[in-house]
Amino acid sequence: ASGKSAAKRKAGAPRRRGPRSASDRVAGLLIILPWLMKRKRVRLSTVAQQFRMSEEDLVADLQMAAVCGVPPYTPDALVDVFIDDGWVVAEIPKLFSRPLRLTSAEMYAIIAMVEAAQRLPGATSRSALTAAVTKLKRLAPDPDETAVMIDLPKDPLLEELQHAQRESLELRIAYFNPSRSETSNRTIRVGKIFSERGHWYVLADDEKSGAMRNFRVDRIQSIDRTGKVYDQADVARRAESEADRDWFGDSLETVTLRVRDDASWIAEAYPTVSRTKNRDGSIDVTLRITTEHWLSRLLLRGGRNATVVSPAKYQGLTAATAAAVRAKYR
Repeated sequence: ASGKSAAKRKAGAPRRRGPRSASDRVAGLLIILPWLMKRKRVRLSTVAQQFRMSEEDLVADLQMAAVCGVPPYTPDALVDVFIDDGWVVAEIPKLFSRPLRLTSAEMYAIIAMVEAAQRLPGATSRSALTAAVTKLKRLAPDPDETAVMIDLPKDPLLEELQHAQRESLELRIAYFNPSRSETSNRTIRVGKIFSERGHWYVLADDEKSGAMRNFRVDRIQSIDRTGKVYDQADVARRAESEADRDWFGDSLETVTLRVRDDASWIAEAYPTVSRTKNRDGSIDVTLRITTEHWLSRLLLRGGRNATVVSPAKYQGLTAATAAAVRAKYR
């Protein structure tokens, strides 16, 4: 890394491996922005040290915040924060300079949405949002007169997966693979259950591959318990490490691979941007990558049945990585 980049990393805590999720970035900004608005003008390095971030990550987050606001998204309706010659300058947006006024309909809509979100798997019952809605309820009219009923459909498979995660129960699932149009039996140990872009996923230790794999819940056709239990702490740690990659982040680089036969599992193991089945049976898979190193390890695992279509800069990566590995054992 360059001296400038190294200096940026020294300003805060060591950077976590892998990109940060959007939820982590937003949660951080909800703490950082009020702190900045109270102080008006602070050294960039001071802010990075205060919140244990690298200056690079901090600048990226503040740039994201600077384009957030409310309609009509004119400059006076955006978050007023910018960086000037090593200083972070933040002002209270005009939106927050006057009391927030909500109609009864808006009040009930907020309460209903938050209560619905709290019933989703993985939701926390203690947060700043929950506390704010509790206060909002006190201002609302008599709930007996204006009750809001929330009825979310239950998914038996999702409930079984959650139970297995809580009790560390090993499962055997029948999983449909659309790229092969076939169903296979897999033995899994649940590490994490999450929702992304309208679908539920389970990130689990897959016995067949010996690695952490993402399975889409709506493609699981049946679930049975094997009668075995597993080390939840170990699987959860591996799941967290895998989740840190933030496969869905739009800022990540995309790569298109052509996979076939024994490497076709790649099309199902990771969330993909697109998949195209070719006439010869191969599949062109476009997915987001976190680092070149991660891609090189994936290509090694795919062997001759996984090749890079684009970008061209990675087309020689498999051979280069294989040569580097062989050199270690000479």
